[in-house]
Amino acid sequence: MKVLAIDWGTKKIGLALGDTSLKLAIPLKPLANREGVYSSILSIIQEYGVNLVLLGLPLTPSGKEGQRALEVRKFAKELESMLPEGVSLDFWDERYTTEEALRLREDFRKKKELKDSLSAYVMLIEFFDSL
Repeated sequence: MKVLAIDWGTKKIGLALGDTSLKLAIPLKPLANREGVYSSILSIIQEYGVNLVLLGLPLTPSGKEGQRALEVRKFAKELESMLPEGVSLDFWDERYTTEEALRLREDFRKKKELKDSLSAYVMLIEFFDSL
């Protein structure tokens, strides 16, 4: 199954693409969060044959949803209404992905454009580990 992980941000949207059979994930170039971002995401979904969109849900340390989680849910509702048949959307608790992404950042120092997608990459690795 092909999975697209999304780390939503007010300015940039981090992306990572993975395959559950290979348990392989790669960060993709992030998208600017502006008009046309939904069509860009849909193009990626079609280009790579994505079956599942895994959207990071930023919970508070206590596990509750705050304002940012509400914004992500609004984004998810809009995206889900546009998804092609056969593509589902699910949420992933992204509470601690930023810390892990910061550790990985050193490895991606030369690929600065990917830094905003590292949290999406970490979410995907965690998802694969849960399978």
